[in-house]
Amino acid sequence: MKVVTLNDFKKSTIFNNYIINMKKIITLLAIILIFNCTAQTCSTGGCAATATNSTGQYPTATFSTTSSSWSTISSYMNAGNFTLFDVTNGDTYEWTYCSDFGGSQAWDAELTLFNNANGTTLCYQNNCGRSTCSTAPYIRWTATFTGTVKLLTTVSGCTTNSGSPYSTLVWRDTSGTPAAAPILGVDVYSGNSTINWAQVKAAGYTFAWAKATEGVGYTDSEYLNYAVAGVNAGVKMGAYHFIRADLNPTRAGAISEANYFLSVAQPYITNCELPPALDVEGSYLQSNFTSDSLTTWIQNWMTTVQNATGIAPVIYISATNAAYINSSLNTYKLWIDYLSGSPTTTPTNTGVFPTWTINQYSWTGTVPGIAGSQTDMNVFHGNMAAFNSFMGCSTTNIKQNNLTYAFAVYPNPASNNFHIDYSDDIGTVTVTVYNINGELALNQNINSSATIDISGLSEGIYNVNIVSNKGAVNKRLIIVR
Repeated sequence: MKVVTLNDFKKSTIFNNYIINMKKIITLLAIILIFNCTAQTCSTGGCAATATNSTGQYPTATFSTTSSSWSTISSYMNAGNFTLFDVTNGDTYEWTYCSDFGGSQAWDAELTLFNNANGTTLCYQNNCGRSTCSTAPYIRWTATFTGTVKLLTTVSGCTTNSGSPYSTLVWRDTSGTPAAAPILGVDVYSGNSTINWAQVKAAGYTFAWAKATEGVGYTDSEYLNYAVAGVNAGVKMGAYHFIRADLNPTRAGAISEANYFLSVAQPYITNCELPPALDVEGSYLQSNFTSDSLTTWIQNWMTTVQNATGIAPVIYISATNAAYINSSLNTYKLWIDYLSGSPTTTPTNTGVFPTWTINQYSWTGTVPGIAGSQTDMNVFHGNMAAFNSFMGCSTTNIKQNNLTYAFAVYPNPASNNFHIDYSDDIGTVTVTVYNINGELALNQNINSSATIDISGLSEGIYNVNIVSNKGAVNKRLIIVR
């Protein structure tokens, strides 16, 4: 009888099969451990729908998504808050406070999901068990109906809290498509000192507003530097004016502030860059002005700038003041300051405006190329096609078409001349060309479509201002040879 040694056994088929099977089991256990948090089935139990704090529904909006990318609901969640979500039958949704997915947990949270229509409990989760956020809840639930669900956040044990510290709730629709990267930007003023715009652009920031003026008589000392260097670096630039309606409260005051802004910034206001913006902020606004009088002041400023440039300005305003002004201003694009700290958090209060276009989500950003950690951070609401439309960009490399006045400037880039085409009924127009430093390079009146000689101008970037009796149009022209 042959004695089987340990070495013989290690070489045997039985041993090899045993090792293979053990590896499979270990792999399966690892998958189960990972799957435990990334595809969590609902646990038994749950809290009562009445386990809410004094805040109740928060945020107050009803959320919806078709994105498989995680997005932030709020970074200011308390236990006892409930949030509403629209869901689609058959789609699989996930909610969590786990930091691995963009959430955060300042206390041991748990989540209970209800059918908002009848109060039925749909899912409950307390501890995910993930090593980096073991006590964070993670719900994964496939919708069995199309409608609205209610997600209740509580401290483990179905208790509530209020105030700081807060937690961050995130969610996604795993059946959706990945979200495009957000279009990010900054707004700056002389307090940001010298800026390396090439670094800003390289870090992924697409646009920037720079403070140009304040009231009547104050020009930001860095505005011209920012306007030129930002464009040269490929950043989409815009100018904003800081309102001083406390000093200039009348209709004439609003127009004076608008004209002062134009005297500084108009050479840089053009299609395919950011539109001009009015910065409406100040603790005095609601105490010094009624809703009607503040609305009138803003309207006078906006109208004056739009008539001069052909471009509708944007209104920068807080949610409180956005709710104070009249709805007659909601035809303008809204730049809201909703300081969530995250570019993916949707502003929940836009006042009289039906939606928002730009959200200033932080005052304490750190951006390569800008010194310090006090940079104002912004995000555009939409994709790149919507952003180009917002700026009035052309979709063709041959002509730039203005939808309002039917002017076309081409070719662009140009060499020794460019053409301006427009309808005969517009009549005589004045064409003014400024170089990138805001200096007058050419001024000419034309009575109909014409060719403009630019052979005497150097290569570079120019702003073309076209003024007719129907309004004004600004174009960006590039001269290359």
